[in-house]
Amino acid sequence: MTSNINNQEELIVRYLCGDTSPEEIITIESLLENDREFIQLFNETRFVWEQAAKPCYNPEQDWQAIRRRIGFTKKKSGALSFFMRVAAVIGLVISVSAGLWVYWNVPGYGRWVVFETGASSDSIVLPDQSIVFLNRNSSLKFLNSFKPDQRTVALTGEGYFEIQQDKDRPFKVETGIVQVHVTGTAFHLDATHENGIIELNVTKGGVTIYSPTGSLDVKQGERALAGQRLIQKSLISDNNFLSWKTGLLEFDNATLYEIAKTLKDHFPEIEAFNIKDTTNIKVTTRFQKQSLHDITEELSLHFQKKFALHNGVLVISD
Repeated sequence: MTSNINNQEELIVRYLCGDTSPEEIITIESLLENDREFIQLFNETRFVWEQAAKPCYNPEQDWQAIRRRIGFTKKKSGALSFFMRVAAVIGLVISVSAGLWVYWNVPGYGRWVVFETGASSDSIVLPDQSIVFLNRNSSLKFLNSFKPDQRTVALTGEGYFEIQQDKDRPFKVETGIVQVHVTGTAFHLDATHENGIIELNVTKGGVTIYSPTGSLDVKQGERALAGQRLIQKSLISDNNFLSWKTGLLEFDNATLYEIAKTLKDHFPEIEAFNIKDTTNIKVTTRFQKQSLHDITEELSLHFQKKFALHNGVLVISD
């Protein structure tokens, strides 16, 4: 097995140098289309080659130079040539080791991919064709090529997942101490709560959520909360958890407090809210991609209140 890997590595290096025959090129391209292990080996070898070797301006000379550096070619014996060869091997080992460390550990420079959003939401298609929508100020870390037996990503922030069905490769989302396992479904995860609680809303299929206190199977239309000492589920009672993605805000017989809380979650410019005078009025209405100004104008008519934003605080008063 080791001999075969070594042969494949040498073939890949010669391919990167343009030193392969037409038949070998066909073999490599075929393996790149059908052999997952070879694809992984090719990506790793190419990365190490790019870190350790010079560009192949002359493929034959460059390949021979690398061979000489690792002592493949015959030279006259002698203490000086021996020590020079040892020094070259040590230098190559250090270079390759550094390249491999970067490849295996540093996101964005090797096998790891990190997708981040800034002030607005965005989406990404994963290697298995699953789609993830990230809310603002969120990130997703994953391997650029999923393993044959599993698909794993790490979420920071908030996202909505549409997972491709694959019973042989479960999909796992890690959010600190809480994990979510699925095979094919759609769900929302929010890891932005200040108390460290992870919120899960399942919109299609079923999801299993794990925390230090246990696990729960959560089905379509259900919501779960999980943390260090908590894991529980209930029916979804508020569909506005996806308003950042859809732009739709819907309220059904909602109180002033419930609406103010939803507005705070939806609009980044609202850091907090202050209801100076309460009311028993409840409102049913909907807004589709409307500005905060337009929404508060309508709400002021419903509640007979004044809505004003001061230094990030939404003040609601008579």
